[in-house]
Amino acid sequence: MALELDPNWPGLDGDKDNYTNRTEIKRIAGELSEMLKKLKTPTLPPVTQFLTAPGQKAPGPKLPEGAGSLPDLQRYCALSQNQMGEWPAAMHFGLAVNSAYSQLIGEPGSTSGLYAAMVGQGDSTVEALLDISKTSDGAEQATEEAAARREA
Repeated sequence: MALELDPNWPGLDGDKDNYTNRTEIKRIAGELSEMLKKLKTPTLPPVTQFLTAPGQKAPGPKLPEGAGSLPDLQRYCALSQNQMGEWPAAMHFGLAVNSAYSQLIGEPGSTSGLYAAMVGQGDSTVEALLDISKTSDGAEQATEEAAARREA
């Protein structure tokens, strides 16, 4: 199977400028970076201050913005076998919970969990967007310098 170029792909027609809107790329990278901060920043005050006791009639205060960030989940969702109990059903449930935790969230400092990997990929995307902008700027400067030398 051979690769075929899309004739309508921008920049392949030869008549149009291959311009990269670096301002827009930087704006998108900035927005994505701000969204990722919400996923990477621990909630203050800690979400544990908002827990309510079983049977409490009045709902507790609203969770703070950002609750559910990766650090929050890694800190508060990792349960030990002691927290589950020592009888057979609790031990099996504990194994299932710990397996789900490591696969879905990931241990602190690790990118093995899906949530941790997603945050890592988001960071990589921001870096790639900024690299695209920087490379485009460098290529444009080199083109302008080469054109100036030809004219001189």
